[in-house]
Amino acid sequence: MNIQKYLIIFLFILVVSACKKGFEGTSNIPAPPQTYMVVDKIERSGENRLTTLVEAHWWGISEGGIIKGYEISTDNQQTWQYTTKQDSSFLLKIPPGNDSADIAIYVRAIDHLGQVDASPASTLYPIKNSKPSVRFIFSASIAGIPSQNPTNVFPVLKYTLFGEDPDGEDDILNYELYLNDTLRAPFILPANTNSILMVSNNPKADSSDCKVFVNGSNNALTNAVFGLKHQSNNIIYIRAVDKALSKSNFTASPAVWVKKVSSDILLVNAYTSNKIFVQNYYTNNLAKIGITSFDTMQATEVIENNFTQLQPDFQAQNKAFAFFKKIVWFGDDATFSFSYGQRTSSDFFNNGGQLFMAVAINSNFDPLSNFLDWTPIKSLVNPPPASVFRVNINALVQPVNTGWPVIKSSAIIPSARPFEIQDNTGSIGFDSLYFGGIIESKAGQSPIEWKGKSAVMAKRFATSNNRTNFIISSLPLERFNGNNNIDSLFIKVFKEELGF
Repeated sequence: MNIQKYLIIFLFILVVSACKKGFEGTSNIPAPPQTYMVVDKIERSGENRLTTLVEAHWWGISEGGIIKGYEISTDNQQTWQYTTKQDSSFLLKIPPGNDSADIAIYVRAIDHLGQVDASPASTLYPIKNSKPSVRFIFSASIAGIPSQNPTNVFPVLKYTLFGEDPDGEDDILNYELYLNDTLRAPFILPANTNSILMVSNNPKADSSDCKVFVNGSNNALTNAVFGLKHQSNNIIYIRAVDKALSKSNFTASPAVWVKKVSSDILLVNAYTSNKIFVQNYYTNNLAKIGITSFDTMQATEVIENNFTQLQPDFQAQNKAFAFFKKIVWFGDDATFSFSYGQRTSSDFFNNGGQLFMAVAINSNFDPLSNFLDWTPIKSLVNPPPASVFRVNINALVQPVNTGWPVIKSSAIIPSARPFEIQDNTGSIGFDSLYFGGIIESKAGQSPIEWKGKSAVMAKRFATSNNRTNFIISSLPLERFNGNNNIDSLFIKVFKEELGF
């Protein structure tokens, strides 16, 4: 009886044990993954060492698991970066002041359970530093349009530069800028610098420090660069510095003559022909009314297909015009004068500047262009079909206001363009100053006087104080002294309206 009892208990235990083992199952957790690289060390020495930009390849194996990704370290396992790639390029860092180093790249695999290889694979790379380099990029003539590399400017200097490093563009630490003297302490430019603009803080002095703008920004860097010489040639020296503190050779700019600003008045000669005659006309007649101190700029001077006095870009020219309080601008190419003035006069006007512009507008000027938006001209008046506008010799041009002289042409103006003035706004007003003198000419017919809108001179002024800040003439004034009274016109325009 007892034997049967014990046998039943034994069989019950066996059944329960079997059921429990089958229910719980067995453990199938895989071992941590293993990581491999092609080699563990690269043997190179001296000049045969690798550059700091290296390639690495790796893979992982997990028995019973799946490789999810990898972690990479290039700083002796201090930090790790995750990736799913099995190869990549790395810019290794040489300790500052050294020209070579042995740097290891460590890789450890991670499986789908988050298990990490506890013994990462590694390859030791013998690397050497390569010197960076930097060069200036200059404007080039394109399709017959002259380049803009000035040789004679007011104290604004603009340069575009390009730096590179065989070890990778991220290896450049900064640039060192020197103005005329490489024995000075360098001015440090950021590593991402691709253009530099230097603007004199004291343009009327013999020398000055300069505000520095980079990459087209209108916000200057905190520090100033020293050593700009006025009325003298200036040379810019620059070199690149990499993260290992290796420095490129100096690159020097061509010498540029920097003019000192001697007056508050600037004469902009934008004529392409008769330049000397027209400039003498303005300087002589300004002198007759007591205006004898002014600076000049030859905006269209071209030597060897290069503009010699235009700044390399609009930002730089804008800063140069802002040195002056008054500008007298005369030209025979309306497209050039209007488009260039539009893009380079904002700082000048924001500083309270006052502009007189006399530009002959020929029939080739596009009346639909937006180059007139910034002027007192709303739109040009177009002649009737098959007709042209012109001014004959001895034509009279009438003032709108009493007290202004009637002026008379002393030559034929073969292409003349009257205009409609802008509409007044709440803060800005526009007035016509002169009209008439225009005839309509059609082949095979006698010329007739133009009776339509015929404004040829107008002004823009602030309604708050009636201060005139812009006078425009579509007639070349040097051809309108037939009454020998141009001095009276100059007094009205420059003395009374513009406050010269």
